[in-house]
Amino acid sequence: MTAGAFRIRSRRDAAARALFVFLLVLGFGFLFCKFTNARSRQLPGSRAVALFRIGEQLRYRVDWQRYTGAAYAELDVVDRGSFFGAEAWHFRASVHTAEPARALFPVDDEADSYARLSGLASFRYREHFDEAGKPEDTYAELISSGDSSGAPWTRIIVPEDTHDPVSAVYALRQMDWPHISEARIPLYDGEDLYEMVAQNSGAEEISVEAGQYSATKIVIRLLENGREVPDEHFTLWLAKDAVETPVRMDAQLPLGNLRVELTSAEQAENKRSEWPVTLPRRSSLPAGN
Repeated sequence: MTAGAFRIRSRRDAAARALFVFLLVLGFGFLFCKFTNARSRQLPGSRAVALFRIGEQLRYRVDWQRYTGAAYAELDVVDRGSFFGAEAWHFRASVHTAEPARALFPVDDEADSYARLSGLASFRYREHFDEAGKPEDTYAELISSGDSSGAPWTRIIVPEDTHDPVSAVYALRQMDWPHISEARIPLYDGEDLYEMVAQNSGAEEISVEAGQYSATKIVIRLLENGREVPDEHFTLWLAKDAVETPVRMDAQLPLGNLRVELTSAEQAENKRSEWPVTLPRRSSLPAGN
């Protein structure tokens, strides 16, 4: 990205960046639709009816290298309704490091995703990073080239039907994995644009803190300008339950190996939670590489 881009940093500079590229990733990435166009498209191979509900809270333990419980992460379905003039899901991901790893990487990060009901393409994405006591907030409106908007968020120009890392996790859960072998999803990670390639690697029995699961193993690669991103490999296990719960996620990254393991899952209705928004000046920027 250029010096004027809305977020300037190397995504390999911090463990938190890797977690969001992964989790929170998944690149784990991911497909954006036009904010001003009311139509939305369903991803090929995805289910038409959402598997998740308002109030779902998935909590994870993050192991990094020799540190068990180096961090804790959470995925939340915050709400479903009208946001910024569009019917959408509101998803949230958060990561907080714990001692002793926190002494090396003090991280308290959150990301909010607003995704279309059908296909879960993102049109607003917000990050709150607090790393080493230095808070930073970014606000992105994801639009296609040639679109316009009066919203005072930073406009990021991406291909139609792009996902952010958070909405991508839910999009993968929507896939009809028993009947497809591969899914390709454009992904904007808050900084750069990728193509996420998710491949069905068959069924496995998985044991995590939350219990024993029969799961579908999904191997994920990230492509940047048609070339695979080196030294970054991801694997996701989705439980074969009614809501395709992500029960384990592994990542091999330059900063070391991560294992993200489900510790608890709640499906109860949750209180609605919105951050106060301080709107930044608006600019239009292409997703950089």
